Amino acid sequence: MDGMIAMLPACLQLSTHIDFQGQKVAERTYQVVLTLAGIVGFFVGFWTQQLSYAIFIVMAAACFTGVIILPPWSFLFRKNEIVWQTPAGEQGSTSTSSTTSAEKDEKKKKETKKTK
Repeated sequence: MDGMIAMLPACLQLSTHIDFQGQKVAERTYQVVLTLAGIVGFFVGFWTQQLSYAIFIVMAAACFTGVIILPPWSFLFRKNEIVWQTPAGEQGSTSTSSTTSAEKDEKKKKETKKTK
């Protein structure tokens, strides 16, 4: 997705990331809006005896929900930025990790010899 956005002109490049709290808000919003639209659509369709009215109400609510949920609005879905931890050590040195595992093995062998 980032590659597709990078091909857009600079004025159309938008951030597509939302945080975990934003995902929760988006999920709850679409659930509430579509549920209410379904209830309202059912009663309007029952009252007018037109199934098409009920379907139109639910479809309009789905379009409205899409406009609200799909863009990553910064005032709704990007309030709590994710703070990533920094790496503890260098990622490139594999000899350090193999040395530490070898040292751990030696310590385990010594401990088992002492207990016997």
